[in-house]
Amino acid sequence: MPEKNQEFKMIVISDRKNGGLPFSKGILANSIAITGLDIIMSHKIALGIQEYLFENKVTSISLEELRTLVFRFIKDEVSLEYAEKYLLWQSVGKLKKPIIMLIGGSTGAGKSTVATTISNMLNISRVVSTDAIREIMRTSISDKLIRPLQGSSYNAYKYLSLPPTGVDPIILGFREQVMAVNVGIEAIIKRSVEEKIDTIVEGAHIVPGFFNIKEFYEKALIENFVIIVNDENIHREHFIRRTYETQGSRPMKKYLRYLKNIRLIQSYIKELAEKNKVKIIDNNNLDHTINEVMDLMFQRVKKEFSIHKQ
Repeated sequence: MPEKNQEFKMIVISDRKNGGLPFSKGILANSIAITGLDIIMSHKIALGIQEYLFENKVTSISLEELRTLVFRFIKDEVSLEYAEKYLLWQSVGKLKKPIIMLIGGSTGAGKSTVATTISNMLNISRVVSTDAIREIMRTSISDKLIRPLQGSSYNAYKYLSLPPTGVDPIILGFREQVMAVNVGIEAIIKRSVEEKIDTIVEGAHIVPGFFNIKEFYEKALIENFVIIVNDENIHREHFIRRTYETQGSRPMKKYLRYLKNIRLIQSYIKELAEKNKVKIIDNNNLDHTINEVMDLMFQRVKKEFSIHKQ
């Protein structure tokens, strides 16, 4: 058994430009999981490929040969549909366009969790929170201009310069803050496009209708979608769970006190998403949400490849 392990460690994925990298069953499984297959099946396929390489005494394999092998295994173990998904995802780099995902939704909808999970699946290192953008802008701008940036999205109404007339103060305060933070969001998008860096921007300030992503369609694989929680009890549970996951640094009492405001803002975001034909995903199950997001991005990638073939 030790001799087998020792021999297997010598297998490298050859690359004429950069030499080669050691074959990793774990990394391969993660790349397969991008197709939407569950992690157990992805590891099973990766293990099967590892055993195949060992049995055939393969010490070096090119990236293209490995991808062809993975395609065959997925087709035989699962279906042609998933095998084609794998090849398409692995070919994204050929488009030479960055992936930019804009994840909107009210506080507690699960945007950060979805963003982190997707970034790990797609190996996207740049994940930006609009709350972080707001804080940076707040500390960099003159005191006379930062009122809309004060507070959180659900209590920004407290910092309105003038009393609202004919508009709910909660929505007005949120809207003013969104317009202010939108300057930073657009700067992040433009920088990511220019540098061709895959980026995920998530936060309550990503609201459909406040910016136009179509202008970036030629230069990036950009998609905007909104995550909501229709069930108020599930929404409440998100805050309770987050309190424990952050070891109390984000106490649930703070958010539950403003839950009515948060739900009102969610309705406003949902309304604008419907009006602007932006995909709305009800996050009542994280696995289902992740699958929907990945399928949304897959369709965007597939559409891009079909355009290039024309």
